Amino acid sequence: MSRLPGIFDGGRARGVALVAAFAVGQAAAAGVAAFATRDVFAAFAAAERTPPLDALILMAAAGAVIALLRVAERTVAESVGQKYAAALRKTLFRHLTHMPVGDLSRRRVGSLAIRFVGDLAAVKAWVSQGVARLISAAIVLPGAIAALVLLNPALAGAVAAPLALALAVMALLAPRLAPLHRRLRSRRARLAADVNERIPVAPELRLLGRSGQEFRRLDKSARALRRAAVARAKASALLRAVPEIGAATAGAALLWTALAGGAASAEAAGALAVLAILTLPLRDLATVWDRRRAWEVARDKCQAILDAPLLEQLAEPQDTQREGPARLVLEALTSGPLNEIDVTAEPGEKIAIVGGNGVGKSSLLALAAGLAQADSGRLTLDGRDIRALRAGQRRDAIAYVGPRSPILKGSLRRALTLGIEPRPDDAEIEAMARRYGLDAVLERLGGLDGQVAEAGRNLSSGEARRLHLVRAALSDAGLLLLDEPDDALDAEGRASVERLVKETRATTLLVTHDPALARRADRLWYLAADGLHALDDPAAQIDGAGPVAAFFKPRRAA
Repeated sequence: MSRLPGIFDGGRARGVALVAAFAVGQAAAAGVAAFATRDVFAAFAAAERTPPLDALILMAAAGAVIALLRVAERTVAESVGQKYAAALRKTLFRHLTHMPVGDLSRRRVGSLAIRFVGDLAAVKAWVSQGVARLISAAIVLPGAIAALVLLNPALAGAVAAPLALALAVMALLAPRLAPLHRRLRSRRARLAADVNERIPVAPELRLLGRSGQEFRRLDKSARALRRAAVARAKASALLRAVPEIGAATAGAALLWTALAGGAASAEAAGALAVLAILTLPLRDLATVWDRRRAWEVARDKCQAILDAPLLEQLAEPQDTQREGPARLVLEALTSGPLNEIDVTAEPGEKIAIVGGNGVGKSSLLALAAGLAQADSGRLTLDGRDIRALRAGQRRDAIAYVGPRSPILKGSLRRALTLGIEPRPDDAEIEAMARRYGLDAVLERLGGLDGQVAEAGRNLSSGEARRLHLVRAALSDAGLLLLDEPDDALDAEGRASVERLVKETRATTLLVTHDPALARRADRLWYLAADGLHALDDPAAQIDGAGPVAAFFKPRRAA
């Protein structure tokens, strides 16, 4: 289980200390402003109205210092918040990369996106506008009260009581925000998930006559989100109104005490100046409560991801050198539909994996790639447990082409060589791209520097498949895993798959429904409800009268 990064870790404690120092400066400046204001108003009562130049300069300087310190405080606090959000983002992403692919695929994309957008925004706001302002208020409020006490203890007492009552009311109202934030976040996540699910297939939904139903569904989610947002905004506004009421009440109490107690008008004026300064951190405290509740919701959601189980990693020392095709051994392997699988792929062997839907073909490849966790048993690559392979070893040892293999936004060069180290030169990359039928893509995008859209959206399905074949051909992996690579390919594309399997020196596992591809393999692994059957002479199995022939017959007839 991963843990949330500490707010004060990674050098962020220095930033928080700076915020505290700026707050101390503001408190000191507030005291100076109070006494300077008193001296200025004392001049009004003097027989000679000589302007107190020193006091006026101090008043102006104190105000400027407070303003500048608040700017510096907010700037440093924002930097600390952004650094913390970046650290948490990295922690979440690293955790996701180590999760079993099946567990990750069961999570809705929109909900995961909220973690990296809405939740991280709430986390950042708590650090930059919550923790930082709480520290500032905790220093400025007592400091300003102390200045009031020095100025006039009676006036300080008159101000303290309403402000303390305001703080108590805020503490009572704040817990109401927690369920409102949870409801708002839930509604936002649901709407994001629904929208993300439907946007890519919006034209097809219209073709299915579903536009009206989907509009109504999204509108219903939007109304629920609006109600939750209004309820949260109302509670937040009520909380933020309390400091305003407290400050106004404190001002009235101060003036009443000053008039009733015969305090000097200069002291009353100085006390009012301090009260005006006190109102700012008091307002900040209302924001702190709001940020805290949003942080708690976001923290729990992020921790829920970090609590998700990871792929087991073994800490066995391993030789980093690898040469030639790999030997893959599955021993008593059980996972989902796969039960007690005992089978070996010898170095350089080309194995076609066939079987009906749901029998575990893709699951077997995911296990071999280290993308999934077996319930029991062991899987080794050249005698090394695959769970002990480090990231670099795994990248060099295994090439995997699956239905969700990534194509990231960027240059065509990058898309063709993603995960290949060292990267081949441009001449080799372009020659391989043309060999696997990407001539039209090279021309359309403007060569290797041309830009591939997010998730390869400016490529056809067949072009995306060919791109993955090029990537596999350029790799020097010892184990090549191909999960229905001929899917969405035309006859020429299927010939490219045959070429890749024939020319690669890697041990190859190929999931396919194409009998022509299967018959050219060295062996068949036939998966059925009763387990895995390792069969020699694929052509004879396909042309015979056994279960493999029965499996392919409907496809041959079609």
